[in-house]
Amino acid sequence: MIALDLDIKMDVKMNNKCFPSIARLASGEPCLESEIDEILGYIEKRYDCADFRMVCILRTLLGYQDLVSTGMLEKMKVVVLGFKYWMDEPGEDSMCYWSENHQLLFATCEYLAGQLYPEETFGNSGMSGLKHKAKGKGRLDFWFWCRFRFGFSEWHSNTYYEEDVAPLSLLIDFCLDEHIGKKAVMAMDLLLLDMALFSYRGLLCAASGRCYEAQKKDPYRQDVSAIADKAFGLGLVPVADYTKLSAEFLLNIKYRVPGVIRNIALDRDSVEIKASMGLDLSEVKSETEKYEAGSGKEQDMLQRGMFLWAMEAFTNPESINLAVDIFNAWKLGTNGFLKDLKKTNIPIARRLGLLPLVVRILNPATQGIAIQRGNVSAFKTQDFMLSCAQNHHPGEFGDQQHIWQLTVGKGVSVFSTHPGAAFFGDNARNFSPSYWVGNGILPHAAQHRQICLVLHDLRVRKGFMEKPRQMFSHAWFPEKEFDETFFGASLAAGRSERGYAALISLRPFERVGDSELIQRGDVTAWACLAGDEASSGSFALFLEKTKESRLSYSRRDLIFETHGVKPETYRLAYKKGLYVNDELQDTQYGRLSSPYGDIGRNPGEMSLFFGSKLRLDFEKLIREADG
Repeated sequence: MIALDLDIKMDVKMNNKCFPSIARLASGEPCLESEIDEILGYIEKRYDCADFRMVCILRTLLGYQDLVSTGMLEKMKVVVLGFKYWMDEPGEDSMCYWSENHQLLFATCEYLAGQLYPEETFGNSGMSGLKHKAKGKGRLDFWFWCRFRFGFSEWHSNTYYEEDVAPLSLLIDFCLDEHIGKKAVMAMDLLLLDMALFSYRGLLCAASGRCYEAQKKDPYRQDVSAIADKAFGLGLVPVADYTKLSAEFLLNIKYRVPGVIRNIALDRDSVEIKASMGLDLSEVKSETEKYEAGSGKEQDMLQRGMFLWAMEAFTNPESINLAVDIFNAWKLGTNGFLKDLKKTNIPIARRLGLLPLVVRILNPATQGIAIQRGNVSAFKTQDFMLSCAQNHHPGEFGDQQHIWQLTVGKGVSVFSTHPGAAFFGDNARNFSPSYWVGNGILPHAAQHRQICLVLHDLRVRKGFMEKPRQMFSHAWFPEKEFDETFFGASLAAGRSERGYAALISLRPFERVGDSELIQRGDVTAWACLAGDEASSGSFALFLEKTKESRLSYSRRDLIFETHGVKPETYRLAYKKGLYVNDELQDTQYGRLSSPYGDIGRNPGEMSLFFGSKLRLDFEKLIREADG
């Protein structure tokens, strides 16, 4: 049955993605089958995020059949055989298939459903299980190749990494194809490595391609906490929640975390990490063409097209032609997420190749949805972590990109944004950008160790579909969460345990409530300083030195001068780069630069060492892990 109301609310989508008594099945006891029935009802209606729910249904069928009644097994089989596994299949719905996590989820579900019922005919597609398995395998192979070479498009996401871990856990436990199984293990290694590198006390609170308000303000609310708990033994989540997608990782029985990744996660020494994730729009065509899996329009849609859609690039000059081709070929006009692509489906403009020009002229604000390459730095000690997406497309439209964050002491967050407004009003798309999620206009931000400069220049061309632009930037600075604070006209400073945070504003800020600092103007800026007792002495001494610093703006350059024992000058040249004492800093990173290993961009293999060793060779499918 197809849902009549396809535009469901977010709280419905995010409720019970797994059934809680699946934990009973894992311990050899029968479950509450009414819970399974509820999950099946959601999947049958093809609501968005039905693929989340299909994961636990497949785990039950693949791992716990002997504990489920015959009648319920038959119900589950009917739903699996009747599901829509990809956009090119018949049926109207408003499921999101294309973001990075959903591509993995749908491909995994299709592959394992085909493995489970190879000779059965799947009612929605009319295809056999074997054909579905082969179709899912093709998408999985490309997804794994992209993640190994380019990393995650949804970089450092403490929401969406949970949604990657779930299907990977399912594949690792039940895939019968050794090649797919090994690639799934390697992808899990890379994701957990990313979490280990960019976590502070187990909290994944780095700059991110996709991050939401609750998790930014309070890193203890992030969705990957249970995964970090099991992987690294951190004790963040005292009671397991089996309604969440992370239940899949808790239930996994075959995957073993490499010792080096666990050691990195538990390292509390001061460390600087630099990494590159994803691709810029200008790189996608040349890089995806290196994947050798045939040619032609259909293959272009499945490779370049799906990479672009994984990074949510639809209405950009680099993506618009292919986006409209996919929209038409797969008959996606009724999908609630994509329905507005009809406005660009102009036959004469398509025939003349004018759609990219139309996009450039209109300058739609939706261009900012695209999650482009993140060159992300992190400097962390046992008492703070400062992280920044370096020079990340300043002056362009934004969406959910989280450009910088300082986390100090017991987990207090500090960051700034330019408040935006959602492009659309329907339930599926009305939550970003917003007052605290992402940015309306992306700032120019750059970091050097414990200092981050952030320049918000709002004097850019108005965009088609852009809501009225707010002419201020604001910072989250939760006074009550600090142990000690100080406020001046242009300075906010706080201490949490032995970690220190300071924000200096270009213009005097207004304090709103006990957590928000508003700086008004078409050009605003913030300098963020991180410190701790070990490197800065007492909080009083840190505050004294911070008060001597100066932040100024001249000819589109933001200049920050420190006056401590070692005076330094930082200059952020807008859309150019960061200079420290007149030396331009390199912010175009390889895949990883760290004390644990250095890996170049687009690697075929990688090695890490920190107490134990991990070597991954993707082409030869070699995984050597100690510990």
